[in-house]
Amino acid sequence: MYAKQGGLEGPFAGPVAWEDPGTPAAWSRSVAGQTAKFVGWWALWWGVLYVTVVVLPEWAAIPAALVLCVIAYNAVMSGDRLGKFRRMRRILMTYPWLRQPGGVQYDPRGRKAQFRLPDPDKPEKSVSPKLSGLFLRPWDRIARKGVDGIVYAGDPRFACVIAEPGPRSLSYVSQPTAYNRRTSPRRKGLSPEARRRARAIGARVTD
Repeated sequence: MYAKQGGLEGPFAGPVAWEDPGTPAAWSRSVAGQTAKFVGWWALWWGVLYVTVVVLPEWAAIPAALVLCVIAYNAVMSGDRLGKFRRMRRILMTYPWLRQPGGVQYDPRGRKAQFRLPDPDKPEKSVSPKLSGLFLRPWDRIARKGVDGIVYAGDPRFACVIAEPGPRSLSYVSQPTAYNRRTSPRRKGLSPEARRRARAIGARVTD
């Protein structure tokens, strides 16, 4: 199922991830799960708002407002993650699954997961794509408990889909500059094949 990083046929050798029978099912489960979270957060926000306005005394308005802000933040972030699934599907249809032992580590100072994936054109160097959000990030818990390795599809210099082997629930990580039109597109250090696949997922690269 999984190609080896830096194989004889290059870092992108092997069939694309979407061709694996488990990948479309994992993608569909992830979409359904994120949709449920999105609906659940907004339902909770409206419920807390009702309780704040109708039930709670006036002195409780300020702490309740803080709770509403946190819930709203998580609802917005949930919607943002839901909006990434079309992009994730493009990644899965462009890149193979790759195994990466030690690909996720726990940063005790930041109390969050940190990903370290090899640069496809310079495997001796690692790249750290970012996971969005501040609260309730499943990978923070997974990394803290410890995991032998992860599988990923994509180019960590732009964007990747990551999962525990299986694959199980899918997550999206990216570089902040990969799709941001206010930044300069990547110019150097890309092989022709890496450049072609980056364009296929809509990432910003120069000719």
